[in-house]
Amino acid sequence: MASIESYLQETPEKMFTIIEKADELFAKVKQAPIERIVITGSGTSYHSGKQMAKQMQRLLQFEVVALYPFEITTETFLKESDKTLVVGISQGGSSYSTYHAMKIARSCGCMTASMAGCENAYIDEVADYVLTVYCGEETAGAKTKGFYCTKLNLLLLALNIGTAQGQISEETYEKEIAAAKAAAEHFKAVYDVSEKWIEAHKETLTSAEEIRITGPASLYGDILESALKLLETMRCPVTGYEFEEFIHGIYNAINEKSTVFILDDGNEPRTNKMKEVLSGWSDSIFLITNYESEQADLVLPTVKNSEALTFNFIIPLQLICAKIPTLRGVDPSTPKDPDFHMKLGSKKMNK
Repeated sequence: MASIESYLQETPEKMFTIIEKADELFAKVKQAPIERIVITGSGTSYHSGKQMAKQMQRLLQFEVVALYPFEITTETFLKESDKTLVVGISQGGSSYSTYHAMKIARSCGCMTASMAGCENAYIDEVADYVLTVYCGEETAGAKTKGFYCTKLNLLLLALNIGTAQGQISEETYEKEIAAAKAAAEHFKAVYDVSEKWIEAHKETLTSAEEIRITGPASLYGDILESALKLLETMRCPVTGYEFEEFIHGIYNAINEKSTVFILDDGNEPRTNKMKEVLSGWSDSIFLITNYESEQADLVLPTVKNSEALTFNFIIPLQLICAKIPTLRGVDPSTPKDPDFHMKLGSKKMNK
């Protein structure tokens, strides 16, 4: 089984591949009369939709929302839904909950599309448009490469629909593509800086008992994903919150056992004060930025484009998932129970 690290290292190359294949992949769906998009999936798949929905909505100038599969019922589509596209995401392509959400959408008259990380996926069976995420196989239980590639696939979906509908100019299209490519080009530099920082702090990180993550609304999907990955691999309590939500009560739980990662892209003026206050309660308060700051513990050489930061900013947290669990006696690439989904009947298992 390949490691989380090797999949992270593959990510930039896969991003370029996905961009190259976009014209062909979205040729049919971009001609559909779409006026609303609902993205659905669980875990990492949901987080990819949550992270990209606002950007897609800004580009398309119509509603784009991300919902968990359990949130999708016939009441989700009370109005005429023949111009609603429901995009079901499942990295392995075998999620029963995503499959059933897509079936409900179809029964309500919606168009459906699938985004799986493999071809001939189970969820493709209920898709009008098969929009495969060409990231290649990812056998590690904690997915990383697929998260970036799915976010890029969603961005490209919006760009192609918007261009076909006349909502997005050729200039805007090229600008968005250039930003995504620049983020892919910055990936290794961010990875290398993160790797050095983790090595220098490995003893503190290894002893973490509980972890909190907070950051700006613009990275909320990434914050949720970071929390999930750390929880999956570090196997201790982990939660992630948007900065304002963290202030509203969550801070009460911070104590000497807490490890807190504060993400800041330069748009939150209270970040330094937050670090100062929390550092009075715990010695493990880490501020991660992409700008020089005396308060910052780790400064990332990310892409400059603010919306493309999503392809760079959480690399250090994912790399912690790859490197630190082994020091805690955990194989981060292998789920605690490889047969869990079979026992729970939550995925269609490959024969």
